Amino acid sequence: MSNSLRTLFDQKKLSIIVSLPENRVDLAKAALDAGADALKFHINVNHRASGNEFKDVDYYMETFREIRELYDGPLGLVLSDDVNKVNQLDLQQIKDIGFTYFSLYSKDITSKLLLQNELEKTVAVDDLFHPNEVKAIENFDMKAVELSVVNKEDYGKPLNFEDITLYMNYRKRTDLPIIIPSQKKLVPEDLDIFHQIGIQSVMLGAVTIGTTEESIYESVTTFAKQASTI
Repeated sequence: MSNSLRTLFDQKKLSIIVSLPENRVDLAKAALDAGADALKFHINVNHRASGNEFKDVDYYMETFREIRELYDGPLGLVLSDDVNKVNQLDLQQIKDIGFTYFSLYSKDITSKLLLQNELEKTVAVDDLFHPNEVKAIENFDMKAVELSVVNKEDYGKPLNFEDITLYMNYRKRTDLPIIIPSQKKLVPEDLDIFHQIGIQSVMLGAVTIGTTEESIYESVTTFAKQASTI
């Protein structure tokens, strides 16, 4: 398995990334055993969906190294939700642990991160980032755009046609791979619609897969099976 996101997107019609609610080996193993194509973790973040406060990279060092030994695919990291902390990070250290890409909101990506080549780059855009602006992202070697564009008050509700047409507005305006995070409570059938409108990946998080080893395994299994039929 390649550890490159771009290779993953080229090889699979619709890939499954799992964003873990906690940085734990058992949760990572459950997601991988269920068929996840890639994993994403967090540091230096107060995470809304899971309700967790994530500490710095040193706190999770051994956990991350153990998870890296489980598989050799793409391993992503949300570096912070504080732009000041982002510039203080040692990206070479993060790469040496085994991470292959970072994920950050556009407001938290600094020039340092745009210029570095240790990690593949992905950017998340929120509901304030207009679809007409997404084309400009192509100039900065981003490997994917994560559409975190659901209004906060709609988190956890079922996906609807309004959401789908919103995603389409972004899809039509860029050639970059698009990742849809599960801000809505997704069901496996949603993957068929995502593929139909040209989405490359879905990122399953706590809203859809829960927070326990059992719920993660069961949920990711159903989504991976659905993705394998596309």
